[in-house]
Amino acid sequence: MRSALSAFCAALAFSSWAESASIAPKFLLTAAEKTDAKVVCDAGVTCAPEGGRHVMTVAPGEAAWPTVSLLPANGTWDLSPWGHLEVELQNPGKEPLSVGLRIDNPGDWKANPWNAENVYLKPGEKKVGKVIFGYSYGFQKAFKLDPSKVNGVKIFLNGKKPVERKLLIGDVMAAGGSGEKPAVDPSRVVVKPAEGRLFPLKGEEKSEPLTVADKPVKIGPKSGYWNLGDWLRVAVKVKNTGSVPVTPAMKINANGEPLVAKNVKTLAPGETAIVELPFIPSEPWHLVGDAKDAKPTGGTKFESHRVKGMTFTAKEKGAQYQVLGVRAAKVEAKIPAWLGKRPPVPGKWKQTLAEEFNDGKLNEKVWSPYSANYWDKRTHFTRENILFRDGCCVLKYEKKTGPKNDDPALGTTDYACGILDSYDHWTQLYGYFEARMKLPKKPGLWPAFWTMPDRGPDAGKERWMRTDTHKGGMEFDILEHLTAWGPYRFNIACHWDGYGKEHRAVGTSGAYVPTDKDGFMTIGMLWLPGVYAIYANGVEILRWESERVANVPAHIFFYMVSGGWANEPLDDDELPDEFAIDWFRVWQLEK
Repeated sequence: MRSALSAFCAALAFSSWAESASIAPKFLLTAAEKTDAKVVCDAGVTCAPEGGRHVMTVAPGEAAWPTVSLLPANGTWDLSPWGHLEVELQNPGKEPLSVGLRIDNPGDWKANPWNAENVYLKPGEKKVGKVIFGYSYGFQKAFKLDPSKVNGVKIFLNGKKPVERKLLIGDVMAAGGSGEKPAVDPSRVVVKPAEGRLFPLKGEEKSEPLTVADKPVKIGPKSGYWNLGDWLRVAVKVKNTGSVPVTPAMKINANGEPLVAKNVKTLAPGETAIVELPFIPSEPWHLVGDAKDAKPTGGTKFESHRVKGMTFTAKEKGAQYQVLGVRAAKVEAKIPAWLGKRPPVPGKWKQTLAEEFNDGKLNEKVWSPYSANYWDKRTHFTRENILFRDGCCVLKYEKKTGPKNDDPALGTTDYACGILDSYDHWTQLYGYFEARMKLPKKPGLWPAFWTMPDRGPDAGKERWMRTDTHKGGMEFDILEHLTAWGPYRFNIACHWDGYGKEHRAVGTSGAYVPTDKDGFMTIGMLWLPGVYAIYANGVEILRWESERVANVPAHIFFYMVSGGWANEPLDDDELPDEFAIDWFRVWQLEK
């Protein structure tokens, strides 16, 4: 006989589903009734039925995620009639537990759909953990799991501990209705204001102006955040409605750090003005320090895609002003006539490469269309997705099953894109490297323009030996973009000393850059002995001078995969999308 808690959960799930279909929950595991699940434990883990539940015991050790796996006896479970999986959990110990729940489809979990959630249990606490199909980690839209082909459920403890831990696992069952969606969490809602209007909102044009006097006045979304990633500044129309001069003070509150209005003029009584809050920082980044403690100064940490609202104050006592309107706006790049024709710094330069992509075919003296995917694991690179159109090389990302690097022996993935990789084809030590690019906009994509060190074939047969970032080598991320940020922001970084415990990095993810009238931005890297600098549309936006700046020749990548450290989930329904490179040009100082 099942526990009272599981019976209640089953009844609740059944009653909520009964109106759309008469189907009872499916039990994958219960200590009291026979099910078709095979229980498999990691080394150092045991799981045995006791008192109507399974007791998971984890020995002290170094395992980061000690796991109990529930595997279907006949290959896969068809859970398509249901909408989620739920698991009864209890912490019998005296220390908190962080429990992970994951549902898998067949294949390598790094490349195939899976959904997961974490459940936190205080000592003695009981909870029902829930994973909704198609959602992960806070019920955010994620991999589109195929519930008709579930080949395993994993229950694991997060983190290694030097002491024994126990977890009580009750019934594990599929429940709810097919196509179930999580309830909306108001704190996570992200809204793009129509036409960039922040006040008054579109449709509220007759709203009374905001009056700012002795107390702060705030505006913001009704819940969650504004996403201002499609704009590059906020303009505020203000009027001094008091009897004394006033200096309006205002800031945009966001993740990262607030954006504060600077150099605001003092208004005389009755005077009206527009106050600008540009996302593009007035001061470029300077990376300061040696190889061990380098850190960025200047620039901005403001994150325009997660804005909580704005705050208005008056600096002078007894002053008063009104906010008549607030609107986010775009900025068009100012393109100097020499851009793309020479480097942005003086010197006797010679051009060493000019890839114009006008002849409609891949220059295989410079580029390979193939590379290993070290990043999202679910995108395969294929020559078919390198397109030439309107004088551009276009890397097309789409939902398309195919072999990795067009080689059936390497296996397949369900997403495809093109890549340009000059490894084993073209390298250069020092110079100026510049590309004109148009970024994709669909959720979950991760395009980049970057370099890796290349010591040549004499360094060894294995690629990693040639591209090792120790011994003078360095990864330069010239432009690394996450589409969640909007089309005007990207990341710049240097990585060195490998990717393990000695790894070092410095850079910024707050590079805001306008595009030209055609939607392209031109980004370049100046690389000289002891100098690394990034230019946007001909203007320097970051500089690092250090003896550790790479002194090993580098090869170039243009690529696009999915994911990234702060991105939105990939949405199949929004695909395909494209990363366009108009040209790539390189110069070197003559000796």
